[in-house]
Amino acid sequence: MTEQLPDRLDLLAAAEAGRELHGRIALADLVRVVPLLASTAGALEVEMRLGRDSDGTWFLSGRICGSVVLQCQRCLEDLIQTLVIDIRLGLVRSQTDAARLPRRYDPLIVTAEPASIADIVSEEVLLALPFAPVHADADECSALLENYRSSGGAQRENPFVVLAGLKQKH
Repeated sequence: MTEQLPDRLDLLAAAEAGRELHGRIALADLVRVVPLLASTAGALEVEMRLGRDSDGTWFLSGRICGSVVLQCQRCLEDLIQTLVIDIRLGLVRSQTDAARLPRRYDPLIVTAEPASIADIVSEEVLLALPFAPVHADADECSALLENYRSSGGAQRENPFVVLAGLKQKH
C-alpha cells in the first residue's frame, strides 16, 4: 500500500499489479471542484484499490472521505458538507467496452496516457456534491434571514402612486 498518492498513474498496469493506494489530496488540487467551494483549505482522504475481479473486469474501487466548505444557497453563509464517497469503477478502453461492463461498475475509459488521480477524485466529488447546497436545518439560516425581513408595522409606499396620479390628470 502506498502512503503518498502519485500525480499520475497507469491504471491498467496498477490493476495488473493489484496496487493499493492511500493518501491525502489537497482541495486546492481539485481544479474542477475549486469554483464550487467557499474555501480550499484542507484535504480529502483517498483510498484506492486496483485489480481484476473474478469475471476478468479491471476495476478501481475505494473511498474518498473528508469535508468541504460550500456556500448555503438559502443564507449565503458557509456550509460544511461531509463526504463519504464509495468508488466502484470498471476500467475500459472504449464506449463499446463500457456498454458491456457489469452493472455494479461505473465506466472509466482508460487511454494510453497515465491518468490523473486528481481528475478521478474531482469527478467523483463533483458527482457527490449537492446541486443547491442548503443547511439541513432551516433554523440555522433563520437568524441570518431575520435581518432581511421587513419590519412588521412599517408600511411601504406604493411605487405606482405616481402613475395613478398621472392617469387621473388625463
